[in-house]
Amino acid sequence: MPLDLATTFTLSVIVHVMMGALLGLFWRSARRRQTAGMGWWVLNEAALAAGALLLMISTVSPARPILAAGNAAFVMGIPMLELGLRVWFGRRLWPGMAWRWGLAVLGFAAWWWSWSLGLDYAGRSVLFTGVNTLQALLFAQYLHSQLRDTADRPSRLALQLIGWGALLIIVMSLWRATQNWPYAGTGVPPPRHLLAVLMVVNIAVAVTRVSAMLLMLHGRVEARLQLASAELERRANVDALTEVASRAYFEAASEVLLMQARASRLPVCLMLCDMDAFKAVNDELGHPEGDALLQGFAEQLRGALRQGDLAGRMGGDEFAVLLFNCPLPAAQRISERLCQAVAGLRASDGRGVTLSAGLAQAAPGEDFAALYRRADQALYAAKAAGRNRVVALDSSP
Repeated sequence: MPLDLATTFTLSVIVHVMMGALLGLFWRSARRRQTAGMGWWVLNEAALAAGALLLMISTVSPARPILAAGNAAFVMGIPMLELGLRVWFGRRLWPGMAWRWGLAVLGFAAWWWSWSLGLDYAGRSVLFTGVNTLQALLFAQYLHSQLRDTADRPSRLALQLIGWGALLIIVMSLWRATQNWPYAGTGVPPPRHLLAVLMVVNIAVAVTRVSAMLLMLHGRVEARLQLASAELERRANVDALTEVASRAYFEAASEVLLMQARASRLPVCLMLCDMDAFKAVNDELGHPEGDALLQGFAEQLRGALRQGDLAGRMGGDEFAVLLFNCPLPAAQRISERLCQAVAGLRASDGRGVTLSAGLAQAAPGEDFAALYRRADQALYAAKAAGRNRVVALDSSP
């Protein structure tokens, strides 16, 4: 049974309004940086809904302005869709979009001019279908280039869905043109169901297209959430001032490293250190000066570490370093080199900085809390012995 043209137009209006409203809700609710370009997609669905409504009216009242406005709305659809995608992906707009909009204007002008010259409906439909097919081919070419430059999976899948929709429109438009061509110039109108079939295909493509757009939005929002989560985790695990591990993360990670060392029978040492007379720097020169010294020390500390070692700020000017697969003599040499490197730091008034450090090697079965207590004892011993030195304890708890 032939499709009823008025029914397909009505269904098209309803679908495009619903799709536009759905896109509009997501566009308004999400952050603008996440939805750049979606406004053009909403406008595209609104234009297609208006075009279908005007063409539906023209089946009852075939006034030239109504039919012209309906076709104008449809000829603008593909450029608006591509413009939205270019903005979404941050691609250059010109001169590419100038060619797209120029083709739309010239195509509509040619259609209007042919009507003014008395070309019949079949001839006009072939001309309009040709313009629409050329628009779809240019759009498919853009999608191919964008797909080449897109790495994330949701966007690639969405572009593929939109691309298959564009190819389907091209095939159906060419089919309609070949069906209408024998009627061109005869004055006999072609079967009306040809346009109805094309409208049904357009409806299916619109639903697929909007689903693809929402998939891209979901992928972008999810990616930003993952970045935000990673940043929150980084802030929780890293001391903001010195960019070494926070105390909580250092203690948790050290427990894991100690268990790995016990399982592999590898030596592990813990070094605790702080800068001598650091409180005087804060009191006399101010906290910004103290912060600068802490940052300078942390930079020296990171440079002294080997791969696999872990450094953390325990609070104030106290730092800890877990030296993995490192016996006590090697750990002492690393600590002494660090003390020598720190001696090059200077406050704004020229005063130097010295370092006191305490070392302890983990005993078999010893947990982090016990190892920390022994390293702390070694640090106090270094301070009691006159500061600016490294004191090491053996592996006996």
